[in-house]
Amino acid sequence: MSFDGIRALIESDQVPRLAEVLRNLTPGERKTCAAELVAYEKKHRAGDERWRHHPSLAVAGAGLLPSAATLAPWLLRYQVFAHVRNPNSAPAAVIGLLRHREPLWLPDLVARLGARMQSRGLIRDDLMRVVLEFCGENPPDSDGFVLRLLEHDRGALRRPGFEVLFPRVLEVQGAGAFLVDARELRELLVERMDRALLLDGCLARLQQGGSAADMAGFLALHRTIDVTPDEAAGHVRDYLAMLPDSRSTVATTAQERLRQVDEAGGLDFALLAEASRRVFGRTEKKLVRTQLTWLGKHARTRPDEVALAAADLFAHESGDLRGQAVKLVAQHQKRLSDATRSELMAFAEHLPADLAAQLGVEAVAEETFALAPYAPAPWPDPIGTIDELTGEVHGLFGRNAGPVDVVTAERVLEAVVRFAWQDGESLVKAFAPLHEKYPWILGPSSYESRDCWSAFISVLRAVSRPKAPSRSVLDAARAWVKQFKRAEAGSVSEHLTQRLGEIAKGLVTSPRPALVSTPTSTSGLLDATTLLERLAKADAENWEPWPRDLRQAYHRLPRGTRPEDFASLRTNSGKLLREWLGDLTDPVAEIVERTREERHGQYTRPTVHKRLFATLTPGLPDPERDWHAGNTWASMLACWPAVLPAQREVVAAYAVPTLAIARDSSDTLPVLPALAEADGPIGPATHLAFAYGLGASQTVARAQATDGLLILAARDQLDGKALGEVVGLLLERGELALTRVVPCLRDVARSGAAPQIWDLAAAVLPRTWSHNRVADLVELAVDLAQQVKPGGSLDGLAEVAARKGSSRTVVQARRLAAALS
Repeated sequence: MSFDGIRALIESDQVPRLAEVLRNLTPGERKTCAAELVAYEKKHRAGDERWRHHPSLAVAGAGLLPSAATLAPWLLRYQVFAHVRNPNSAPAAVIGLLRHREPLWLPDLVARLGARMQSRGLIRDDLMRVVLEFCGENPPDSDGFVLRLLEHDRGALRRPGFEVLFPRVLEVQGAGAFLVDARELRELLVERMDRALLLDGCLARLQQGGSAADMAGFLALHRTIDVTPDEAAGHVRDYLAMLPDSRSTVATTAQERLRQVDEAGGLDFALLAEASRRVFGRTEKKLVRTQLTWLGKHARTRPDEVALAAADLFAHESGDLRGQAVKLVAQHQKRLSDATRSELMAFAEHLPADLAAQLGVEAVAEETFALAPYAPAPWPDPIGTIDELTGEVHGLFGRNAGPVDVVTAERVLEAVVRFAWQDGESLVKAFAPLHEKYPWILGPSSYESRDCWSAFISVLRAVSRPKAPSRSVLDAARAWVKQFKRAEAGSVSEHLTQRLGEIAKGLVTSPRPALVSTPTSTSGLLDATTLLERLAKADAENWEPWPRDLRQAYHRLPRGTRPEDFASLRTNSGKLLREWLGDLTDPVAEIVERTREERHGQYTRPTVHKRLFATLTPGLPDPERDWHAGNTWASMLACWPAVLPAQREVVAAYAVPTLAIARDSSDTLPVLPALAEADGPIGPATHLAFAYGLGASQTVARAQATDGLLILAARDQLDGKALGEVVGLLLERGELALTRVVPCLRDVARSGAAPQIWDLAAAVLPRTWSHNRVADLVELAVDLAQQVKPGGSLDGLAEVAARKGSSRTVVQARRLAAALS
């Protein structure tokens, strides 16, 4: 049969008929058709419909290609999804053709396919079937093959010859995740592997660390192995290595095994002391308490060694754990040698005053840090060349690209507008590689894009758009007036989006030599003198700025700018600026609760959700319209404060819906440091935005909120009491977790803002005495009170301190009451 007939079967996707034809070819026909298939496939792969006919091409390659070197990449390129057990499916046809041909290079094909299987990404069940069909007793041992085998066909490990993969199960990254729920697989490893090698491999992986799922699998294997006391005693050093920085579940297992060895009398005390010091450096309080209790059981026989080991906790960040260590040492203080007592006293001097007093030591005043002075960063020099511009733009894309900051965005916008006016052809040529690498940039779009990022992309797209014919001066003036009537947007997001859309459209229809709204400070502010110079230059060159560009420039003027500062301008731009500056007022912000019902099925009861927002009067009466923040999920949220850098409360009110719903994302929180650098009143909207930031789930996101608070404190703008009222309100409603908030507050206090954080804690505590984790906040308050010495008392503190028992909350409340008195 000629290749024309085979090509017709490929293009009509007649897989069973194609397989039958290929099976009946003679060796000569197969060789001729193979060459024509390669040429056809090359053209097909370069065409516009390269996504079609994958199953047929996979079958054709299996029936015609002459070697493993050509067939392996072919099968990798053409993935098929049909089930292999269907005799008419493409995978079954591929296997059938290879079995019919029985080429000598089948083992080489198996090795190549196994080596090319990805450990992450697409699951190639079709390739797995081919490998398992023809590998016999010599399976590949690549990471990808082992992981795919564990995921889809663990039973194959019982096949003859597959026991060579058992050690690989203990080595491949990610294999542990498949051991969690695979009891039969764990039992198979215990049954078939050498026990010493299995235990060594399992402990090695637990020491090595990895993802939570990976460690959970090897912990499950460790339980299945059922390590004996003698085996644990022989691996004491392995368990010790897991204590300092392994996952808490792994460290807990190691601690339990070491305790069993110690209870059996097989653990040298020096190793116990070493284990204690390693655990005492961790932050998990339960793990540390268990270790301290275990260590304390040896205090009667080894008081000096126990006291010195426990003294490592004197520097722990938890006041509760420091107190327990002090209590243990104090119980046996009289039995200590003079040398040990002297060494302990040196450690105890750095304890809080009340804890040091329990050991009869006068605490040394803790070194405090002053806030670093705040100075706004100057605006960097403009982009100087087109090559520099394309480099900046390329940095906005790719795997490692992050949220777009205002400096990068504004410098790119300014340079695009300037170079498009000066040398548009060179700019188009320079952007060609960018559009080739990211062809979606040139896709269909509207200049009135709904979100900021799409509008920014429209600017990059406009560089290569055909330019509209120039208009007369009268037509341009009329268009300017018409555009200006639409220049004022509603929300911050809309203002930024429409300004970007104006630039994109203006580059095509009415280019300008420059933007007048580019900031002169990284906070987004624009110096009034600089704006006057820009507008005077525009007047001399006989052009008017784009309407939204002028409006943006006005919004970036510092507070206190007067209309008479622009008295020398006789243009329309000058007249408008004077009118706007004479009518500047700040809206009133207020925190409100809004309710929303969501029904997840026709016959289900609606779920009622409540959330706090900030309203603006006038301006934003219905912030709940962005309940899900659908049109504000943009990588340019950090640019919002620079849209209205002199009206911080307005930006915060519009950002609150996004911050409230996006607390699991780190992309949104860079807005908080930018908000802190802006100007304007600070009120409930700003405090609500920062409160949501302190409750973010990701550490990096909370760090952004912490940085913002430090900037406010350095500018003497952090009102701890007002922020504390909002934080306390959210804690009462269950919308914040103290375990997230308290570490942030501690970092801010240690960086020099202790008085402000004390005011915050004093405002929060009366609202949270019944909170299940309030002890963390009380502990922080004790440290702050001993440092700030505010005096007075707090509502509810006396009642909590007078409770019976020795819970953490009661103990820390007593310490706080003593510190205040």
